[in-house]
Amino acid sequence: MKSIVTVFVLILSLNSRGQTNEAFAPKPSGPFAVGFRTMEWVDSSRPEPTGSAQFRTLPVVIWYPAQKSKVEEAQNILPGSWRKEQVKFFNKKLGESASAFLNQLKTWSVSGAAVAGVAEKWPVLVFGPGLTWTPAEYSSLIEEIVSNGYIVVAYVPTGFAGVTQLMNGKIVGGSLDVPQQDILFKDAIFVETHLAWLQNGWLKEHIDIHNVGVFGHSLGGAAALVSAAKDSSVKAVVDLDGDLMGSALADKVSQPSLFLCHDERNSIAKAEKKMEKEGRERSEYRRHSDWVKATDDAEISLRLRITDIEHLNFTNLGLIPQSGMTGSERKNKLGEAEGISSLKLIADITRQFFDYCLKHASFYTMFTLEQKYPKVQALLWKGLPGY
Repeated sequence: MKSIVTVFVLILSLNSRGQTNEAFAPKPSGPFAVGFRTMEWVDSSRPEPTGSAQFRTLPVVIWYPAQKSKVEEAQNILPGSWRKEQVKFFNKKLGESASAFLNQLKTWSVSGAAVAGVAEKWPVLVFGPGLTWTPAEYSSLIEEIVSNGYIVVAYVPTGFAGVTQLMNGKIVGGSLDVPQQDILFKDAIFVETHLAWLQNGWLKEHIDIHNVGVFGHSLGGAAALVSAAKDSSVKAVVDLDGDLMGSALADKVSQPSLFLCHDERNSIAKAEKKMEKEGRERSEYRRHSDWVKATDDAEISLRLRITDIEHLNFTNLGLIPQSGMTGSERKNKLGEAEGISSLKLIADITRQFFDYCLKHASFYTMFTLEQKYPKVQALLWKGLPGY
């Protein structure tokens, strides 16, 4: 892991309170630079439940392989007016230090960059964020994948994100929650089934809409599984630490599926009350059982646990150094593992699984995977060689 840490460096300037004056996310390690464009997609078959528009309206961020330029400048994904409102929300949700870090974090995607001039078309991955988050909070993970030859179409589920800004400038708060998750599931299906909109535009010569994978974090991970269950043209699913709840429990996928999850053992060990400990143990058992049932028809189904990470290590918060948040702020959010290398590990395994499913590349045996990544343990390994 030392080599990963060396290559995947986070450059920070910190003041005495641990807040960032300037922070740069790790540069993507793939052969391509990364460009992005933002769009707004409207599903005219559904009303907008937040009341912010007539029909369901979703901001969409499209990341793509770009030409490497002589001058590369780190940027922010969201416009300043949107970030300004997010700071207020994150101050309450995460604390001022973490909020400041996310607001000032510069990533390496270049807005409107020229698409990389290569002959082949790239597979496309649809990404859904977790509850209260936007795709911007996953930019480092997404950039690493895109730099290795993927297009990622990431949607902002209006009303589920803590703050959403529509193209008319309207700010929409987080008025929707888990009980309304079916709305978000339909968002994922809508985006996945309308990728042809991109095929007829500026990505015409570069996007392969017949080679599609879906992934997401938390509630977005559950949405990925649901959208794959509804659309057999999806070729692979990656769920990043997303539990299946409610209507999602009724869906089953047949596509190759990967569940990357945090290490619940730490929270169980640190539980101070018997009721909390038993609750976490039941939750872990249920989580595994639900995944086994959901992927029972899939020829390939993997569940991998990453040691010493927590639920938010899948987001850009994993880049925050230990001094950037207090112990109470990090509790049950970020684990004790080194955050930068953990995020790189998540990106690598996610991308390599899609490489196997969409690019016909080789994948690991269970033994070689655990040998290369000592912090990874296979909890379910179905359909691939063990040794």
